[in-house]
Amino acid sequence: MELPSRSQIIAQHVQRSVSRDTAAGQPQEWHRFPELPLAAELMADESPDLLEVVEMRPVPKYDYLEAQYRLHRYEATEMLRKTIVQFRQDPAMVDGDDASVFTEVYVRGIVLTRAGPACRAILSMKHPRPERPGSQADCLMPGSLVALTPRSDSFRTKCFVATVANRFEGVDTRPPVVELFWADEGDAVVDPTLELVMLEPKGQYFESIRHTMTGLQHAVAVDSKFDKYIHQASTRHQPAAYLRETPYNAAVVPDSAQQLDPSQLEALKLATSQELAVIQGPPGTGKTFASIVAIESYVRTMKMIHGNRVESATNPVVPIIVAAQTNHAVDQILERCVRLEIGSVARLGRRSQVELINERNLSNIVRRSKACRPDGRAEASLRGLRGQLRVLVQQCLPKGLLKAEDLHELGIITENQLNSLTQDDWETEAGGGEEEEAQSDMAKWLDEYIQQRDYRKAMQRDAETQPKAEQAEDFLPIDMTRPDCILRALHRDDGDVWWHKAERLLARTSDLYRIKPTQRGAVYCYLYKSLFAQVTAKIQRLFGHYQEVCNKLKMTRWENNIKAMHAEGVQILGCTTTGLVKYRGMLAALKPRILLVEEAAETREANIAAALLPSLEQLVLVGDHQQLVPHADMRELCRAPHRLTVSLFQRLVNIKVPYCALRVQRRMIPAIREVVQVFYPNLEDHDVVKDPESRPPVPGMGDCSLWWFHHQWVQSRGDGGFSYSNHKEATMVVGFARYLVQSGVAPEQITALAYYTGQVELIKSKLRQDAYLGALEFEWSVRTIDGFQGEENDIILLSLVRGPDSSRSKAMPGFVADENRAVVATSRAKRGFYIFGNAQNVLRGNSRSRQTWEKVVRAFQGRTASHLPLTCAAHGTGTKIFQPEDWRLVTATGCLKRCDEKPPSGPAFNMTPLPHPPSGALSSGSEQAQSDVASMADAVKAAMRYQTSDDLMEGGMRKLFAKYDAAAEVLDDLDVSSSESGSGLLISLGPE
Repeated sequence: MELPSRSQIIAQHVQRSVSRDTAAGQPQEWHRFPELPLAAELMADESPDLLEVVEMRPVPKYDYLEAQYRLHRYEATEMLRKTIVQFRQDPAMVDGDDASVFTEVYVRGIVLTRAGPACRAILSMKHPRPERPGSQADCLMPGSLVALTPRSDSFRTKCFVATVANRFEGVDTRPPVVELFWADEGDAVVDPTLELVMLEPKGQYFESIRHTMTGLQHAVAVDSKFDKYIHQASTRHQPAAYLRETPYNAAVVPDSAQQLDPSQLEALKLATSQELAVIQGPPGTGKTFASIVAIESYVRTMKMIHGNRVESATNPVVPIIVAAQTNHAVDQILERCVRLEIGSVARLGRRSQVELINERNLSNIVRRSKACRPDGRAEASLRGLRGQLRVLVQQCLPKGLLKAEDLHELGIITENQLNSLTQDDWETEAGGGEEEEAQSDMAKWLDEYIQQRDYRKAMQRDAETQPKAEQAEDFLPIDMTRPDCILRALHRDDGDVWWHKAERLLARTSDLYRIKPTQRGAVYCYLYKSLFAQVTAKIQRLFGHYQEVCNKLKMTRWENNIKAMHAEGVQILGCTTTGLVKYRGMLAALKPRILLVEEAAETREANIAAALLPSLEQLVLVGDHQQLVPHADMRELCRAPHRLTVSLFQRLVNIKVPYCALRVQRRMIPAIREVVQVFYPNLEDHDVVKDPESRPPVPGMGDCSLWWFHHQWVQSRGDGGFSYSNHKEATMVVGFARYLVQSGVAPEQITALAYYTGQVELIKSKLRQDAYLGALEFEWSVRTIDGFQGEENDIILLSLVRGPDSSRSKAMPGFVADENRAVVATSRAKRGFYIFGNAQNVLRGNSRSRQTWEKVVRAFQGRTASHLPLTCAAHGTGTKIFQPEDWRLVTATGCLKRCDEKPPSGPAFNMTPLPHPPSGALSSGSEQAQSDVASMADAVKAAMRYQTSDDLMEGGMRKLFAKYDAAAEVLDDLDVSSSESGSGLLISLGPE
């Protein structure tokens, strides 16, 4: 079946025209849900039912995609739905662990960006809250989902759904300013006096989920060559279709393949021959290098195929898509491709931190290309709509009084009522000149009302006996020249009374001068409110037209992106796995034939399943399902039977799709490899790790390259119990780092890893406070386990953190028990690996922890004790360190006596005992560090009250970086560089 044209594919995605050729009779048609949740969805009292994710057998495609979609929809909306229910029950609620509550929110302007119409709002937090580091920085990120309601309604009947388009630096000050995209243009608020309440869930980020959901909706309407593997239990590999266009039905094997070991060659053969290739790369086995060689093969094979065809404009070079979970990994692969001159590279997505790759960002390629053409008609329409919206805003928020002609044109007053205002006979006939002409018909009609208002104000000042009941019945004192004053009056509790009275007066009076002067103010308010409602509806409709034009411009941008890539001859296009679904329409229109995914076992299966385009002829998944798994924001979605933490890589392994595993590791010395081998029995050593010149012993440690320092020191918890730290363990780690540096180890060769962010921050704090290390002006590598996957260093100091608490009760291991994290933690070191932690805790905490760590402890082969063995590099004498205080007695070479020798490498040092602050100062510093950790715990905790601290830490820095990357791309979509003012054309709604 012939694929749709490029323009048709792009239109289907941008205009949301999902095909109707889906299975009939399915309930609620999930594949037609709007991109943003409906108000009714968020106002529901009960949670939606969760579907099961079957892991161990194939599932029909429709059921599989529906389950993935509904679970992602739940993750995107459930926290906000619960918060709305809570707020409806308690409108006085303030900020909590689950949500931020913003009160006194007012719309102050319309911002017309190139991504769509938005509103600019000011907001305040009426109720004071404790300041927490990072609490403001992490709220109202571009792309966040929010819900608003009039203060008077408090989500009883009204809910306006929006996403954050932009926020200003002032969000950390008062009042914060944000810009919002409305989910439904019919909800757009234009009234600058309407007080709103806005809720934002914590611990959930909508932007990273929304594109996955829309991608799944599109995926259900098309077939891919990989459906038979995922949904039909096919375990037989099929050859990639494009190979039939090669001379020998085989891919080109590049010269770089000669550098591969046998297992890598086996993986390369699989990756360049079969339409589905699953390649496991255990730690240190060079899976990225194998991927680079495979990419080179794809580029050369595609070039050969293209060269065999007749050159024409309809037969351009189609790039290979290379994706990874993180921006860092994408940039790393593309940088190596550029430096090795493998092919022409383009980067899709946000600005890269690598300048070499940033030059090849697709936006820069488009900017330089002569193949791109703007959509002049759409640009003209955009300018025209901006002008119309500006006029409408001026009409509904005039600087002076309303014009009678406008009221008649809108059908608010009749012909007779218009004539009564414009053809009155009692006014002065002459002598007015310009001043008289400037006085409008409405001003003349209101003149007596204004006189009455001013008179009554004077009377109120002079006499306190003014009958208030009479005033409330007959008179509405408002400054009629201020629309904001009128709108505020209409928001009063008695506004409906005046509204109905004025409506009756207007309905039965054809001559408006017959209305008593004291009642004209109320009638004018009625007239203004009617005009405001009609013009607001017009503005909302124009918002819809404006969005349609913005969509056309987006379609043009995607078309131009493809034209620029073809003109540039791009052969490799890199993006994140989020980019695969965010730019699905453009990628589908590009019609790629090969997709290679690095870090595939860390990527949610929905992201890849949604990106299985009909044009793809080969899918290569490279990763390791025994290391880190995908992250889910909600705890219930991490557990069976709803686990979103299962990757497509893992699923294919579970359903017995054949895969290839690399075997030869080039990172760890044999002693450390023996530990990792308990998880990977087939792991082998490359010769390089056995070479003492390549992997020299750790200075100051003799032949001790592997050690577990066991202790029973107590753990601490941050305020609220959302993070853990262990002060004595952190002090021991810092003391050991100081000793290694003074023994000749370069600081950059040391990385401290910890399972908890609280411990990471504590170790960093102690390194800064250390009299010796703090003076090095070096940014130490102290990371969480999750933040260090894919990286390595010569020496790893691992802090387990967990132990008994201050009451000496039994400690639970938490996610230290997780085997996937244990694999990462134990496999980062090249030359020296040292664990600091309570061995009894991980062995006795629970069965899961025991299964993980029992084999690790066994692999240490007795290299564990309640001391750390040092060896003097000069004398060969040994010293044992039992407590952090023992470091004060040790020289840099590991002696307990003054030693005049210097380390075998590195600069000369004064070998007197290492300096330590006085005990009082150390205690003070420790207290300060504890305070810092408590604050940091508050800053990093996510906002699900039903999550444990382990769950909250589970995403590590991966989730944080992904959130900020996604937010940056939202800002990129605004195209602020081409806007007229700031992030778009701003039309002010506020009083001047």
